[in-house]
Amino acid sequence: MKILSTGMGWFDHVPGGLNRYFADYLNVMSRVHDIEAIVTTDSRKIETQLNVSNVTEGDSNPSIINRTQSFRKLVQKKMSKNNYDVFNPHFALYSSLVTRGILPKHVPIVTHFHGPWAQEGIAEDKHKNIIDRIKNESKEMVENIAYKRSDKFIVLSSYFQEILCNDYNIDKEKIYIVPGAVDTEVFKPSTKRNILRQKLGILEDQTFIFCARRLMRRMGIGNLIQAMKDVINQFPDTRLFIAGQGPLEAELKSLIKECGLEDYVSMVGRLSDEDLVSYYQAADFSIVPTVTLEGFGLVTVESLACGTPVLGTPYGGTKEILESFDRNLLFNDSSPESISTKLISILNKETTIPNREECRKYVMDNYTWKHVETSVTNIFKIAIKEKMDMIKK
Repeated sequence: MKILSTGMGWFDHVPGGLNRYFADYLNVMSRVHDIEAIVTTDSRKIETQLNVSNVTEGDSNPSIINRTQSFRKLVQKKMSKNNYDVFNPHFALYSSLVTRGILPKHVPIVTHFHGPWAQEGIAEDKHKNIIDRIKNESKEMVENIAYKRSDKFIVLSSYFQEILCNDYNIDKEKIYIVPGAVDTEVFKPSTKRNILRQKLGILEDQTFIFCARRLMRRMGIGNLIQAMKDVINQFPDTRLFIAGQGPLEAELKSLIKECGLEDYVSMVGRLSDEDLVSYYQAADFSIVPTVTLEGFGLVTVESLACGTPVLGTPYGGTKEILESFDRNLLFNDSSPESISTKLISILNKETTIPNREECRKYVMDNYTWKHVETSVTNIFKIAIKEKMDMIKK
């Protein structure tokens, strides 16, 4: 099957859940299909063996309009020279100018919906002035344009299926749920946890809590930091490490200082893939404190694949992953009080949670890339057949 897929950025240049998923997705799909991809990142060349084009390579300061137009031109060029079976966009903005007229009639559009772009801006308080409101309205308009053209949709959770139905008026029959996955050869348990912990400065009797998130408001990291005050009061040998970058970095550092937690909470910035795995492997728990718009929760599956239990808020994809595994892993809500209560209960051994072997098995049974490849391929086949049947009529 010959596929043209468009993403957002490239993970090695611009970290984030969508970009991580897209890179891994291309890797697994390229093993069984002829798949080409288009992304926009920075001016650097993308170093990969995959067939990926960066429309901004060599352009030091491309505007959004230029990036979007470059996507359109390159899609049009590729469509005119290649006999593709499927067009598979992963981000609304860069597919918004790819009209049906550019695509051959037999080529279906199967869109991966990774989240409501406009709503994410609202969740970050970017709606308080008229300029931000206009930006969010423009984003929503772009999304609606892109989605109205789509023949099928793939989402990573029931939560995002509901958003597509309720907020974008998409027919539920067009939407397929294919949960995300993790590279289980990379994210796996370590036989040398004690050595890893020593390298990270974790003492034998200390409890190591880890949180890997973009430093954005909807991620709820501020609530986690505030929760640590009560946890530290009862369990002073507990340490929290927060990995990630984002606009709230200075604010969160100030909050740590304000709470008097400088000796207990550390912000370690963006980690390399290798270091990220080491932190997961060494940790006693991972925390996902998201407040809203958690479409899947890749970090949840990454941690579980390393054998490390995950405690998360009962929202979106996090709830779907953890609820079917063990409800004890869910906080009652995203408040600092709920987070601290659950952590203290676990540390007091009043609440039991799955062990490391059970965490690993859960991922191997439910969240592998082989399942994604098989499911997506079947959806593509359905979309192709329906498109051909429509043309024949």
